Amino acid sequence: MRVLLAARPDLEPALGLQADLLREVLTGRRPPEVRLDIHEHSAISSKLRSGIPLLDREPLVLELEYAADLFERLLNVVLQRQDADTAARASPLIAAAADGRLDPGELFSEALLRHADHVAAMGAAIGVDRDLLATLASLAVAPQLRGLAARLSPAIEQLEDQGAWLRGYCPACGGSPLLGELRGVELRLFLRCAACGLAWRSRRLFCPFCATDDHHALRILQVESENRFRVQVCDRCHGYLKIGNAFDPPPAELLPLDDLASIDLDMVAIERGYARPSNAGFRLSHPTSVD
Repeated sequence: MRVLLAARPDLEPALGLQADLLREVLTGRRPPEVRLDIHEHSAISSKLRSGIPLLDREPLVLELEYAADLFERLLNVVLQRQDADTAARASPLIAAAADGRLDPGELFSEALLRHADHVAAMGAAIGVDRDLLATLASLAVAPQLRGLAARLSPAIEQLEDQGAWLRGYCPACGGSPLLGELRGVELRLFLRCAACGLAWRSRRLFCPFCATDDHHALRILQVESENRFRVQVCDRCHGYLKIGNAFDPPPAELLPLDDLASIDLDMVAIERGYARPSNAGFRLSHPTSVD
């Protein structure tokens, strides 16, 4: 990332803010309480074989106080950047939270379900920066979503050997992949969820966004200065995925740092007309209660 910033110093404000926000998430005061009851092996197997993520239509309990506290701390990080543009974006959000126009229960429930369109609509309705609201709300519920995925990970791993999940979205929460990891001496490909950080096995020749396995449509881009990651691009859907060696895969909470550190590859892919699909994945549908 230092090479990128040397060439593109204009990116420092955005990258610096993102790094500061991630640091605040990682220094949480305590882990959130996670409640989830999916016990029947047959029910888990049936869902996965049907292509349905395990959190879909399951009753989830959101720890509202935890999310609200983290959201407030993240908002303070934004203000401390002392950047005029950032402050202008944050001020209406602070006012909306202070005067009760922002419903925390609704906001964090929608963020936990990854309903970005609903969060954007909430932001538009109260006149705040929709992208900033979505970013902070997603980060505020990220520890709880990671905790839910961690509870499900053993069951998913047990069924992976039976070929129960060969899809491009997360078997826990339905999120799209953030990164791909080549693991072990066999360099098996695992995808890591952008929302919850879960890892699941994938095929090497496969686009997780449009599911094509046409070798004519899938290509690899490499950057000479980047030794760990490369970019798989798809000429059918024009999506891209960064893939790197991971003999010691990072825990879910550190995954965004890998993504941030390899942002020069994002620039390479974007400059060539590829993008991370914004609507990829499986849309969760279920009631969420707050505690």
